[in-house]
Amino acid sequence: MELLLLAGSVIITGIVFLWLVRVIKATLKTALLVAAIVFGLQFFGIGSDRIMAQVQQIINYFWRLIPGQQSFNLDGVLHQVAQAAYSMI
Repeated sequence: MELLLLAGSVIITGIVFLWLVRVIKATLKTALLVAAIVFGLQFFGIGSDRIMAQVQQIINYFWRLIPGQQSFNLDGVLHQVAQAAYSMI
């Protein structure tokens, strides 16, 4: 009985370890890809302010596709989120 329990725990430990290795590999690949993209953008002189402006334009475009919506105010949304967070505390 103890041998069966030991074998089962070793198998489960091996499965969890292999899953963890896959997760770490995927995380490192993603981190390196993001770092390469950021480095490439910085190399061409594209800063974070221009990226955020473009992201806001994209959000505005999709927000206007929703019927009844005029524009998306990122500052207003962030202010509402901050107020909600402070009210929870």
